[in-house]
Amino acid sequence: MTFPAVDTLPSDIRDLTEEEVDASIRWLWRFSTPSGAGTGLVLDKDDLPDVATVAATGFALAAWCVGVERGILDRGDVLDRVRGAVRTLEHTVPQKNGFLAHFVDAATGERQGRSEYSTIDTTLALCGAVVAASFLDDAEVTAAVDRMLERIDWDWITTVDDSGRTLVRMAWVASATDDYADGADGDGFVSQWDMTAEQLPMYLLAAGHPGVTAERAQALWDGFDKPVGEYGGHECVYERAGTLFVYHFPLAFYPLQRVRDRDGRDWWANAREATLANKAWCADQAARSKTFAAGLWGPAAGEGPSGYVVNGARPAGHEPRWDGTIPPVSLFGALALAPDEVAPALRVLRDEHPGAWNEWGATDGVNLEGDEPWYAGPRYGLNKGATAVLGAAALGSTVVWDAFARHPWIARGVDKLGFTAV
Repeated sequence: MTFPAVDTLPSDIRDLTEEEVDASIRWLWRFSTPSGAGTGLVLDKDDLPDVATVAATGFALAAWCVGVERGILDRGDVLDRVRGAVRTLEHTVPQKNGFLAHFVDAATGERQGRSEYSTIDTTLALCGAVVAASFLDDAEVTAAVDRMLERIDWDWITTVDDSGRTLVRMAWVASATDDYADGADGDGFVSQWDMTAEQLPMYLLAAGHPGVTAERAQALWDGFDKPVGEYGGHECVYERAGTLFVYHFPLAFYPLQRVRDRDGRDWWANAREATLANKAWCADQAARSKTFAAGLWGPAAGEGPSGYVVNGARPAGHEPRWDGTIPPVSLFGALALAPDEVAPALRVLRDEHPGAWNEWGATDGVNLEGDEPWYAGPRYGLNKGATAVLGAAALGSTVVWDAFARHPWIARGVDKLGFTAV
């Protein structure tokens, strides 16, 4: 299957994207722990050298495979670090019923403070691990990943709400002393995935588990809200805050354009419509935003002038939050979906904002609302990971999609969920 970006990507945008993908992969390699108890863990952001996240580690595991394909990383070196990373995730990073602590010490793998045991961050970690296991075809990596997938207790993390919907909880928060008594010292479950967001690959992992029946897997998929909204003539199932990354992250691992769900929904097309609605909303705000007036768009999550910020656009469940910050990952993440619409913004970023680039590629955030342009200093591992994987897809690479989709666990999950190939 070919994609529009592969056929129509202008040569200058292709060159820029290749540079960005390679820089992002090198960032993920440079800012991962090379040896010791925390081998393979990737920093949350590069100005906090002690704090890693399992989610960024998952993106890195997939991105390093892209690095091998592109010839910028040595396969043997990647295999060694992946082996170390899966050992770290399986044996060193604290886990509760298979769910990993989100923030950990980069050197030791120990949980940072009261960091939650997170379903989405575990999902992203294991998605990357699945890609690496499938791509590298190494017995040690394959066995470790299978054990980590198997040890997850999906019954423990799911709940049935008052309306009868079966939902996955977002996280478990335990005390700093790991007292797991529910409700003790503030311990307990945190919220639930009752909305459309970035968690779609989580249902593939759950459905692939031998202990999860097809009926239960489908109940989980059916349980979360799928509200339909429209902006600028673009209709989509939308996320409540309208933040763009939630539509792009699920596309990084599984090729959703190759299937339809049980309702016949095309989630790739949905992400494209959400992306174009985001662009249209930003254009309509140009009179009150210097950033949008300059031709930049894509409110999402990342570093802003006042710290980490989650911005959004229409459609949304409420008035979107925005402070004029654009994370370039939004543009590289959208490139495979809408190359013609993304290219002009990338040219603005390239030609008019040299301060947004350095040896690690694009900055994490750009904000033009003040007297002078503001560019984020630190890079986030999640954003560099998404840029590497989704940017490579825009260049025509299917290595991550193919490796993930052919893994037996994922193939079984797709079958249980009742997805159909197109």
